[in-house]
Amino acid sequence: MNHAGARPRRRGAQSRWRERRGVVSVEAALAIALVLIPLCLGVIGLGMAMTVAVRLDRAVQAAVYYAWANQGTALAWGSVGSTSLAGAQNAAVAAYGTVEPAATITASVGFYCVSGGYVPVQPAVTNTTACPAGESLATYLTIATSTSVTPPGMPNATAIPLSVTGTVRVQ
Repeated sequence: MNHAGARPRRRGAQSRWRERRGVVSVEAALAIALVLIPLCLGVIGLGMAMTVAVRLDRAVQAAVYYAWANQGTALAWGSVGSTSLAGAQNAAVAAYGTVEPAATITASVGFYCVSGGYVPVQPAVTNTTACPAGESLATYLTIATSTSVTPPGMPNATAIPLSVTGTVRVQ
């Protein structure tokens, strides 16, 4: 018997169980929405960045392999409109591919008088410089690649800058 204004009586553990029905579903939905989805998007973004970094590395390797296979002379590498320099850059562009994100790929050549063949003596010289006794003219190709990756599903996310640079002595 229930009087007006009186609180209804509860029937022990059974009524408490009925009041909590659906709570686990709501908690699971919140966990998925607030934790798992951003976590998954972060992992996807990291995977994208790693894939692009590998593509940048592959582009630098292709240019280095091109330079190694087509060494030529200092004059050939240093002339204006050099086919060797353009060939190295084209090899890098072809290895990177045409899919997004687009990359900036630059090739440059430096000439140094070196002794012992390993450590360039600063400053850089021209490709027609006569080096001092005991030193020889060395040609170095530098390939620089860079791009940025924006993680998916995050509208205000900051782009992740990526770059790879390689230098090789070609002659």
